[in-house]
Amino acid sequence: MKRAVATVTCALALMLTTGARADAVVNVHVRGGADGQVQLSGDGGTFTCTTSQGSCTLRSVPGGRYVVVFKPKSGSATAPKKVMIPPDGKADLHIAAK
Repeated sequence: MKRAVATVTCALALMLTTGARADAVVNVHVRGGADGQVQLSGDGGTFTCTTSQGSCTLRSVPGGRYVVVFKPKSGSATAPKKVMIPPDGKADLHIAAK
């Protein structure tokens, strides 16, 4: 019985000290409503979404510095843009189509 109580106590302490990690939700808006692919790359990984009427959403993005590029369905990609994503919550990312 003592061992079970100790195990539960250790598990609860571990849960409290590590905390739940909540990454950011990034709402992407391309000016002019252009459709294409958005690529967000950084230390947290690479994330992509395809816009519909100029908007898309990236979920579970770890906070940090990223570079974003928009590749329209027709035409060339935008120049890379540096952005900072917060560690949690929501972020709005506005991109000029060109």
